[in-house]
Amino acid sequence: MKQLLFLLCVLTFASCDTEDDTVLNDKTLTTAIEFYAKEVYKDNKKGRPHLNLILKTEKPFPCANFTINFTQNFKNGKLTIHISGINKSDICLTAIGPATGYLELPEKTQQLNIVRGDQIDKYRVNINSKKIEIVSQEQEFTKLVNPITLRYPENSFAVICGTNLEQTYLCEDFLTKLKEIEALTPYNFPKNGRIPYPDSSSGNWINTASTYYLYENEDALNKTVDYLKTFTQENLSKSEGNSLSIITWDNQRIYSYELLE
Repeated sequence: MKQLLFLLCVLTFASCDTEDDTVLNDKTLTTAIEFYAKEVYKDNKKGRPHLNLILKTEKPFPCANFTINFTQNFKNGKLTIHISGINKSDICLTAIGPATGYLELPEKTQQLNIVRGDQIDKYRVNINSKKIEIVSQEQEFTKLVNPITLRYPENSFAVICGTNLEQTYLCEDFLTKLKEIEALTPYNFPKNGRIPYPDSSSGNWINTASTYYLYENEDALNKTVDYLKTFTQENLSKSEGNSLSIITWDNQRIYSYELLE
């Protein structure tokens, strides 16, 4: 009977209850910790983005919702993160994945220290309105994923378009239409950092690079959205495999597939 119970636990990736939720502590945790900065939105709602630091284990675990256990302290421009282990959840999401952790990255951060046991990894941090730059000073167990993370420009949006094999002209047709809006200016991100918007469409036969714009006022953005709605109704259908969307810097999202429902 015990053997059967053990087999069921393995097959379902479920964890049998114990008094301690800790899977690995700071002495037994040997996997590298990957991390990067990212702008996110509170409760995924419309609003100004704020900075987070994302932590992930390089090693996958049996449950995709395992979490990194840590404490944090911010003082005089220095953010210190003490990693103490990996915790399991009450319910196991039966998919293999890294353990994760999320925390706020203060705008005034100048120094980042990540501590695990007697190991201390140190990074210099530079944050301004355009980018977050993190530079390694001492590194043992952490891996920085994106040394430079570009930020959402205020009053910006991305046009994301993908097509089937026959109607590849649709994306360019919509971008040509946007030239009629004088209060829009094309925007190019620097090439030496991670762009906050999706860099292309996905899931289409032809995925094209995203295009970025700055708008001078809300009327220009509203007119852009109206153009998208009209263009969708006149040129797209559910079954043809074309998609068109706009994502704004403050998390407004307009998708063609929702307009066709």
